Amino acid sequence: MARELTDFRKLEARLKDLENWLKENAPECSMEQKHLDEGSQERAYWNYGYMVALRDVITLMTGNSQTSQKSCKPDSSNTSPMA
Repeated sequence: MARELTDFRKLEARLKDLENWLKENAPECSMEQKHLDEGSQERAYWNYGYMVALRDVITLMTGNSQTSQKSCKPDSSNTSPMA
């Protein structure tokens, strides 16, 4: 049970980090919702990000690092604008 709680806390911490990053770097995302537009580049990137997140959760839950090809972390710099 302790491992599951630790894993859950890791997910909560990651969620909080992403929320903060989005507030600082792309606050308009929550209002624009461009990822809902059929055929948009934002939709493709949203689905890609969701796929990577699912892989990361499976890795976290199983300890099998072969499910994720590469770690995906938000860009900590503000040098590249979000699409």
